[in-house]
Amino acid sequence: MLKKSLYILSCATILSASTTMCYKKNHIDPSSIEIIALDGGKCDGKLSVVDMKKDGYQVDTIKIQNTNNDDRFNYIYVFKKDDIIKQVDTSISISNDILKVQLKQIKKDEKKQKKIDDNKLSIEDGKKIYKLHCVRCHGENANIEAYGSAKALNSLTLEDMEISIRDYRLDKKDNGMAILMKPYSEMIGSSDTQKIYNYIQTLK
Repeated sequence: MLKKSLYILSCATILSASTTMCYKKNHIDPSSIEIIALDGGKCDGKLSVVDMKKDGYQVDTIKIQNTNNDDRFNYIYVFKKDDIIKQVDTSISISNDILKVQLKQIKKDEKKQKKIDDNKLSIEDGKKIYKLHCVRCHGENANIEAYGSAKALNSLTLEDMEISIRDYRLDKKDNGMAILMKPYSEMIGSSDTQKIYNYIQTLK
């Protein structure tokens, strides 16, 4: 049984440019890890360990982590080609600095992707809310001045929208049609306003 954090080390090398790091997250079957496509680096979701070896790369370092206390493991491979400058036997993994930099880049890429995914989800949620509550009065493209008494939503800032909805909810706004807007203002929270605003920006 693998321990929670297991390092398989070979030797430290002074590397040329032919070094790359690939990884596979949440993999369950250790017996298949060398034949499935790895992510990142030269592997790029297309090449497996076997493929990399055929291309002249050698496995220099493997890092295996179990972070969920289940059967899923994260594998990180550092590959090198034969065009190394020098090789020295040691008990330390090859260039921890290189590994740290690349791990940092992986986390940065994951954070960036999460932000993109969250934004897409926010826009989709905003579209649903807008179609359900807003489109009848404000139009498909949020460019209608509802009943001639409200500004077009696509001309408002997020702050304008938040203040307007708050004022309708607290009966602080009376532009002749406040009675129509008040029920909607009570259903739409601050997070919903943000989502509606994000969706409207895609209509411009």
